[in-house]
Amino acid sequence: MIPRNVKKRSRFRLAVVLAAGTVFASLGTWAEYTNWQRLLQSATNRQMETARAIALHINDIMALVQQPLNNLTAHAKEALGDTAKSQHLLEEMQRVVQTSPLLRSLAYADANGRLVDSTLVANSAGMDLTNREYFIFHQTNASIAPRFGLPSQSQTTGKWFIPISKRVDDTDGSFAGVIVATIDIDHLVKYIETFGVNEDNAFALMREDGGILLRLPLDPKAMGSNIADTELYRNHIMKVMRGNYEYISRFDGQDRIGGFYRSRETGVTAIATRTKQSILFLWLNQSKYPWLSIIFAYLIGMGLAIRWVRQIELREIGEQKVVAREAEFRMIASLSLDVIEKISIEGVREYVSPAAEKLFDQRAETLLGTNILDTHNPEDRAAWRDALNRIKEGSTSESVLTKRQRADGSTIWLESVLSCTHDESSDAPDAIVVITRDVTRQQKLKLELDALATTDGLTGLYNKRHFNAQLDACMAKAKKLATPLSLLMIDLDRFKLYNDTYGHRAGDNALRDVAAAIQVQLSNMNGLAARYGGEELVVLLPNCGEGEARKMAEAIRNAVVALGIGHAHNLPWGQITISLGFATALPSQPMTESELIDCADRALYIAKTNGRNQSVSGHDAFGPKRLTASA
Repeated sequence: MIPRNVKKRSRFRLAVVLAAGTVFASLGTWAEYTNWQRLLQSATNRQMETARAIALHINDIMALVQQPLNNLTAHAKEALGDTAKSQHLLEEMQRVVQTSPLLRSLAYADANGRLVDSTLVANSAGMDLTNREYFIFHQTNASIAPRFGLPSQSQTTGKWFIPISKRVDDTDGSFAGVIVATIDIDHLVKYIETFGVNEDNAFALMREDGGILLRLPLDPKAMGSNIADTELYRNHIMKVMRGNYEYISRFDGQDRIGGFYRSRETGVTAIATRTKQSILFLWLNQSKYPWLSIIFAYLIGMGLAIRWVRQIELREIGEQKVVAREAEFRMIASLSLDVIEKISIEGVREYVSPAAEKLFDQRAETLLGTNILDTHNPEDRAAWRDALNRIKEGSTSESVLTKRQRADGSTIWLESVLSCTHDESSDAPDAIVVITRDVTRQQKLKLELDALATTDGLTGLYNKRHFNAQLDACMAKAKKLATPLSLLMIDLDRFKLYNDTYGHRAGDNALRDVAAAIQVQLSNMNGLAARYGGEELVVLLPNCGEGEARKMAEAIRNAVVALGIGHAHNLPWGQITISLGFATALPSQPMTESELIDCADRALYIAKTNGRNQSVSGHDAFGPKRLTASA
């Protein structure tokens, strides 16, 4: 039952939070509306700059086309009535088209509208062009400036192109024909597409008379149409050279904002537009995080108000929860087969479950008050101390694996999981719960799997992979401590003949016996033996100089001879023998792993070449200077 005065204060606080949230939401709404207006203005300005860039590109295209058109109209004027010069004009048209990456074709029509020749259509002379829009314009207009014609679509390829035409005058100034150049619309499309053509963006090129030269996305219905009757043309484009506007497109019905730029040189107006809806979506995408922040802040305020009201009630029932949890903990611990302990941050036992008598060979009562660090060997004590330190530094859970000697002499493996509990008022760590279980079976299985992964199944020695890893580690340690490292390469003499004579089973037994003899010799040294491949064995001797390596090599060789394993084809001895090559990496003559192996292997080769059943040092075979050079 919550007191009345607490309810009253909680209502007041909740009202304050709601009022603050309302003010916050109002300010956020006003800020986002301002952002929308700014985004809209910025978008229209970018469209106008895009239109300007496209219009300037059209100027560049006209400049590239105008020069050859001027030259060709001059040639055409000179060729009037001159057959030889007419032929030269046609050849010049062909040359210009072939050398220009922009021009699609060139054509020349005379004053009567008859096609004199075209670089695109063979045998087209005489074609009537009097109905072409550009011919009618130049026939009735004395301007000699090049002019963009309305787009057309090729009947053969289906591709769109734009004609650029120029009037040819006779010597008396009368109309003498038209030179027409065509360019593929693809040249314009590829450039405009760099500004991003999609369903939201649209671009158009328009002549001074309102004729549409190009609209992207490509719309065949728009190509060549005229928008001179639109409000956009009358009240915007014809009044100023550049500007922004908002309109509903007659081609796709979209509400668009855009910018335009009219070129003084060509009279072509470039138009770049974007749907108002896409800008709205952009604004919504940019505004969602501020709005989510406002909502999140409002919900946090509500949560704080509710938590504030509940705080007194939680304090009153806090102690009862602690007592109930303690009772529940003790009941679960008493029924568990695992040992459950509660210890202080310093490791002192405050509670031990009854399962300790079976797992630790000690009654739970005798362990209370003892420190968990006092009952383990030095290695385990260090592991426990590290785990406790990590928990003090902020870790919430740790695990420790220890080995324990039982009263009956057996050894078991124990895994202890430490979980930190915290004081409810300060949230500081106040105790640690330790759950310990017997993992002997799992640990033995792990050790067996590790042995399988590192041991050769036939000889019981380490395998080549484990040897390579140990060689890398020993070489690094030898270099760090400036100590010698020796390596013995061992090969059973004429062992292939042994297998061929006595069978592979006997060969396997012989390999095992030789491996066992090597292990006996290494029992008093910190050495490692491995099967390197086939009948080739290897011994790694850390902190072992050349003299000790020589003694060990001879001891192993004599131990194998002492086995007395018969081998009729291994003459003159008539029994199994081995050849050894060894090398030592000294601090004064450092080697890499591969150089050490190569040196010992070459020494082994010399031992076999010199008659077998002997050991050869890489230093004896090559000498210190030669060894370093040849290794």
